[in-house]
Amino acid sequence: MNTEDKVLFEKMYLEYQEVLRKIAYKYDVPPDDIEDVVQDTFVAYAYYKYDLTLPPNRKKILLTRILYSRCMDYHRRMRHVAPEEVEEESTGGTGYFAGLYCQSLPEFVVSKERCQAILEEIDKMPESWREIAVLRLIEGRPTREVCEILNISEKACYSRVSRIRKYFEDLFKKDNWP
Repeated sequence: MNTEDKVLFEKMYLEYQEVLRKIAYKYDVPPDDIEDVVQDTFVAYAYYKYDLTLPPNRKKILLTRILYSRCMDYHRRMRHVAPEEVEEESTGGTGYFAGLYCQSLPEFVVSKERCQAILEEIDKMPESWREIAVLRLIEGRPTREVCEILNISEKACYSRVSRIRKYFEDLFKKDNWP
């Protein structure tokens, strides 16, 4: 991202972050998790290099759609959380990819450096993995939709997601990981 884009992105963040927090609250995201959902929305906007010069109404619509997807993902994850997993998370669990618990990628990302490192790792993946990582793990699209987009079977999709999660699990265990 060049300097001009960074300025535009920061301006967009400052302009829309409060509105997105309110929308996330209306979608029943708990106050403690709203910041993560909103941050994930902006990470997705930057990752997919959406146009920063869009008219304000289109930019707001796009951000709202991304946020809606993140809120729905949050609720889907929380439906499948066993009480002992929540307890482990609150006492220092290992995170979504490493432990495959209820945390999402943005909840695991604690710094801009780690986020950038994760995105760089995704960019290095073979194309078949990268497509799945982007559509399923970052965008949070349903498996059926990912399968239709990539013209693959659900079994192939599940297999690739499993391999990607294992890859990140091994990567996060390394001492030199950001």
